[in-house]
Amino acid sequence: MKNIISINIKNLRKLNKYTQKQLAELLGVAQTTIANYENGIRIPDAEMLQKMADLFDISLDYLLGREERDSNMRDEGQLIGVYGTELENKENLYKDYLTFLLEGNSKAARELVIEYFEKGLPMGFIYFDIFEKALKEIGSLWESGKIDVWQEHFISEVTLDTMREVKAREKRKKHKSHSVIGVTAGPEQHNIGLKMVLDMLEIEGWNTVYLGSNVPVGSLIKAIDTEKPSLVAISVTMEYHMESARFMIQAIKDKFKESAPKIIIGGGAFNNNPKLWKTTGADEFSSNTDDMLELMEES
Repeated sequence: MKNIISINIKNLRKLNKYTQKQLAELLGVAQTTIANYENGIRIPDAEMLQKMADLFDISLDYLLGREERDSNMRDEGQLIGVYGTELENKENLYKDYLTFLLEGNSKAARELVIEYFEKGLPMGFIYFDIFEKALKEIGSLWESGKIDVWQEHFISEVTLDTMREVKAREKRKKHKSHSVIGVTAGPEQHNIGLKMVLDMLEIEGWNTVYLGSNVPVGSLIKAIDTEKPSLVAISVTMEYHMESARFMIQAIKDKFKESAPKIIIGGGAFNNNPKLWKTTGADEFSSNTDDMLELMEES
């Protein structure tokens, strides 16, 4: 249901000619909170939903997509009422996406995602409720020996291509002063989660520099010196790359000292021991992509 709510919040805001900042002030929250609601990353609690319903002079059922206010609005694609039931029934859309990919049908998988994006499914929902869930399931299938490594690579590449297409179609916000460099530790190849976070920030107006894998520490230092980011995000999926992350972080702090950018670390390597991050020297820890996105937006 959260995808329906996010679409309705965004469309109601536009219908009432509010900017995200204006709506945030009226509701007593940060602008980034409104952005998270509209991108389908977070869902308002009961109190916030009631505040919105009162502000927009609508019922809670209407905001939740359980009833239509005006059939003309739905026809114009402005608000989701009964139409929302089609999306609501697709909470497990990632399974359809994954089925196509396991069958080797990348065209059908891509068309499925683009179809729902064009219908109004938020980019945040597509990234975190379709792509991320599908990739987590693929990881489990690979670990249990039910699929071969070539299938994992194929699905990852198709997902990256589809991510690029979704991002290219998404409207970007005005440029902000925030900037971030994203990098994976050493030869770490599992980087789609980090790419998702940077894509979402880029849409929100951040200046993002994605370096990927196998970046020499000296080159990372040069990138920081040139770009002067406020944040550096480091992803570690496999625990045996932890030492590379520690070396990377120490080098950043030794070089820039008090002027060093804030360093956020996260990834699957910390799943079994969340406190392990404290041994890396990072400033903050993120347990998942949503959390990392929120940490960055708050910085």
